[in-house]
Amino acid sequence: MFMKTRRPRRAENKEKTRRAILRAALALFAKKGFYATTTKAIAREAGIAEGTLFNYFPTKEDLALYFFEEEQNAVVAWYEGDKQIKNAPLPEKLFAIVQRFLDRLAPYEEFIGAVYLRALSPASKLNPASLPTQERNLRYLQFIRGVLGEAEAAGEIPKVGDLGAYSFGLFHLAMITYWLQDRSKGKEATLAMLDRCLKIGTHVLNRGGWDW
Repeated sequence: MFMKTRRPRRAENKEKTRRAILRAALALFAKKGFYATTTKAIAREAGIAEGTLFNYFPTKEDLALYFFEEEQNAVVAWYEGDKQIKNAPLPEKLFAIVQRFLDRLAPYEEFIGAVYLRALSPASKLNPASLPTQERNLRYLQFIRGVLGEAEAAGEIPKVGDLGAYSFGLFHLAMITYWLQDRSKGKEATLAMLDRCLKIGTHVLNRGGWDW
């Protein structure tokens, strides 16, 4: 008699605990701010011992890395499951991907700003040069490379290769930075900038010039 293969309950419980800790931390970050929130307060909010919290996330930076990984996974899953977006022209696809990220980040703007400042420290795990951040960025770039590959195969754009994905990754980072500084109603200036840049970029790739 064979037993059905299933994910070990222990692993499932660990993931539930991670997500519970993240929810508690985000609620406190939104209320008190990233720097003012203590690990003791996060543990209390999550209903666990502080020592248990450290077993899952040794620092608040580890929590931030997990947050971005979860958001990234959610956006990729959304894209893969949305047939309308997958069949849209490339500029619309890329606009929707970035907008989806920004919409999901919007409730945590103060937290995101604090994380970006923290990332300026060379010793921070959030620094773009750190291995944990590079590993997450690589997964996102591979996803974008696939999106661009679909456009290449459809003849929407010429072959841009890995450089195209890397360039878009830098552009996405610049848009988040612009979004953090945007004080327009509903972040309309960011969305207008995003739309304009993607249309111009696609046109330049296809026409090989700036006559737009």
